[in-house]
Amino acid sequence: MKIEFLGTRGKIKPSAPGYKNHTGILIDDQLLFDVGEEEFLEFPHQVIFFTHYHPDHAFFISAGESFEVATPHYGPESHPLLPHVRIFDSSLKWGDYRITSFPVIHALNLQSLGYVIEKDGKRVMLTGDVAWIEKGVLDKLPSMDLVCTEASFINKGGRINRMDGKIYGHTGIPDLIRILSKVTRRIAFAHYGEWFFSFHPNGPQMIKEMATPGMELIPAKDGTMVRL
Repeated sequence: MKIEFLGTRGKIKPSAPGYKNHTGILIDDQLLFDVGEEEFLEFPHQVIFFTHYHPDHAFFISAGESFEVATPHYGPESHPLLPHVRIFDSSLKWGDYRITSFPVIHALNLQSLGYVIEKDGKRVMLTGDVAWIEKGVLDKLPSMDLVCTEASFINKGGRINRMDGKIYGHTGIPDLIRILSKVTRRIAFAHYGEWFFSFHPNGPQMIKEMATPGMELIPAKDGTMVRL
């Protein structure tokens, strides 16, 4: 599989060369996950999957425009701006790929999904944005050749909010490394927060230095490709 990071910037104002676009990941020029920029629709793809409906993952949300595309597209729930979205069930087959979803805790009033993509004995996992992934969910997942996750906060704990007994927000990179090491030894990071641009150009090295023994950490940039 070829995993291409089309965009690596979170919903923030700062940007830098190579870190301009919002979220999007393209697999084998066929499966497009999140559409943070309208231009991503110009890349070859056959199907679209949304992790959740925040503007940096779904460009049309901020403008209040309806997402009218002929390409089949799936998401975790219905939305008034996605009149043709197909609600993703637990798993589906698309050509040579098996795509399986799992629940992710992120937003207060929106559902979020992560996805596992399998082909030819290889597995890649996309978490989307993460406040937390329940232990029971992780325990059911098989080992992954690669996990693609977010990097909104470099501090342990990230920024977690609480309301009515629920948590939402973004956990920190150290927490993600710890919980995701249960399923992989190779993690790619994108969706950078303001910390990354404050320390630019040293942000990528700061991530690499957080690797534990035997763990490979990949700080992606716009256009980064990882092959499995």
